[in-house]
Amino acid sequence: MEPEDTNAQVQELLSKLTADLTVWHDMARRFEIDLFCGWFMGQTNDGAELSPATLLALGARGIALSLDIYAPTADE
Repeated sequence: MEPEDTNAQVQELLSKLTADLTVWHDMARRFEIDLFCGWFMGQTNDGAELSPATLLALGARGIALSLDIYAPTADE
């Protein structure tokens, strides 16, 4: 199984929301904004990467990125 394109998924989510950073800054002042992702690895030492553009888009909006990373189990 190929890993999903996390960068594209984040960009798709953000494309459905306002791009107005003033709105995001106001929300970030009033609320904790968090994007939670679960990453399921195919092997013990799999890697994943977020592009600078994705990190910038999240940071500019005050969105924290939370990750749960799961290694394969002995059954897999």
